[in-house]
Amino acid sequence: MSEQAMTSAGLLERFASEMATAVAALAGETTSLTVGPAPVGTDWLVSVQATGAATGTLAIGLADEDARKISAAVMGFDATAVADDAVADTLREIAGQAIGALHVAPDTSAIVLTIADVARATLPGPVTGSFRFTLPGGLTPSLVVGGTLAFQPAAAAVAPTTPVVELAAVPKAGRAAPAPTPGGNLDLLLDIELPLAVRFGQAELSLLTLTRLGPGSVIDLHRSADEPVEVLVSGKVIARGEVVVVEGNYGVRVTEVVSTVDRIRSLGAGPN
Repeated sequence: MSEQAMTSAGLLERFASEMATAVAALAGETTSLTVGPAPVGTDWLVSVQATGAATGTLAIGLADEDARKISAAVMGFDATAVADDAVADTLREIAGQAIGALHVAPDTSAIVLTIADVARATLPGPVTGSFRFTLPGGLTPSLVVGGTLAFQPAAAAVAPTTPVVELAAVPKAGRAAPAPTPGGNLDLLLDIELPLAVRFGQAELSLLTLTRLGPGSVIDLHRSADEPVEVLVSGKVIARGEVVVVEGNYGVRVTEVVSTVDRIRSLGAGPN
């Protein structure tokens, strides 16, 4: 890759655009990214290290209110109910998906991007560009980008050393595999149905106690009546809540949700 093929400002704009695409995919909504005025201040910073065909750092800054709006759109929460750790996890997930999309794009595949940190911080150095998301409900959070990158000649570009694993359908014999679409891997998973269970409590019983169980037996689940119940997917706790009755059926009103990253990790994890 040459400097003429991709510039520092161009890469930063592409990164911001891919973050918008990731927000849309995670939130299940449509969104767009346009050039807009810079926020008054940045409270959150996503730091990305670049190696390979370009070396240096990329920085994406967001105001606290805007970072919470994006997190709320992804998790389906009210922005005022999003905790700091959930904001950090959401921004890390969005940045990770943006990196994955750039890795498979022909003009940026030789640049190896790695998230260095996601934390409360101000944007270091000058602002290269300012962009605005357009989200459903009239939300228009903004982000600013900056950084210093040096592009290497094509002959000196360092090939990525870390393999990237992608989900792809296995074609049947005699059929050509469909061409991959950037950002399309997540769509392959969104319609998968997962078993969800609610755990009121748990207890260990001796074999002798088990053999003596009968109608009228009471089992202590070692959980207070006012403690929240646990919502599990694939044997992993993803949320907690309180039991409610909906039209004569039991239901759970969710009061606490684990981070986005932990929920995604639970899909491939075994039972507790």
